[in-house]
Amino acid sequence: MHRPYGLAVGCALLLLLAATTGARAQGAPQALLLQQLATIARGDVAGALALYRENAVVDGVGLCAVAPCVGKAAIQKELEHQIAHHVHATALNSYVSGSVVTLRYAIHSDGTQHAGVDRSIGWAIVEIQEGKIATVRGPLWERTDAQTAQYLAWQQGQQAAR
Repeated sequence: MHRPYGLAVGCALLLLLAATTGARAQGAPQALLLQQLATIARGDVAGALALYRENAVVDGVGLCAVAPCVGKAAIQKELEHQIAHHVHATALNSYVSGSVVTLRYAIHSDGTQHAGVDRSIGWAIVEIQEGKIATVRGPLWERTDAQTAQYLAWQQGQQAAR
């Protein structure tokens, strides 16, 4: 049985978001995530991928929902997937503790449109190492949100139809 996956961000995450220098990212890790969200929104796979460490791990989203994506080659496929599905994430809140950022975000994508909702809301936990994204875990869906609940119900229906 496949876990429902969002066309996020990635949340990505996919996402997903660093400063141009390690020192800048260390000072404001959430700036890295905002940059990552912006690169995905504008369709810049190379720019988004450059924000990740070589051995980074993305777990829980899209193509990385069934098994974690490890390394830039696997993560690139997920980023391409997000861009192909017009994933646009907006940061709603971020909480920083050392090198870990917990991000609450809204996702608008082809999937949310097909589900008949404007957006879904998810959470991701992102670890930054040496000024780059090292791990992304999520989304953890905000199921108490009506639009997110409708989106997840639609997703489950899509999986059942396969």
